Amino acid sequence: MKFEIDKQEDKTIFKLEAKSLDQSIAAQLKTELVFLQKEITNQFIIDLKDVTKCDSSGLSVLLFSERIERDKNRKLMLINVNKNVEELMKIARLDRVFEIK
Repeated sequence: MKFEIDKQEDKTIFKLEAKSLDQSIAAQLKTELVFLQKEITNQFIIDLKDVTKCDSSGLSVLLFSERIERDKNRKLMLINVNKNVEELMKIARLDRVFEIK
């Protein structure tokens, strides 16, 4: 699993460089996000530009990440969400949980 982390003064952007956000990378991604989110104190953003497919395992990882941010009284932001992935989130009513830009 490849990713980039862009730490800026007011935000940290985690860019996942994978076509599929699914069970094949879910456990590893969850581990990476937990460690990263525990150390940052600014706005956390996940960039899903390269992701074209997502399954329930991938959604579960995003929800777990959202929970971490909510516990810090922050909102997780998702950016560059593929139309198919966004449709899946709408079907699951997760577009109400995430801030999608």
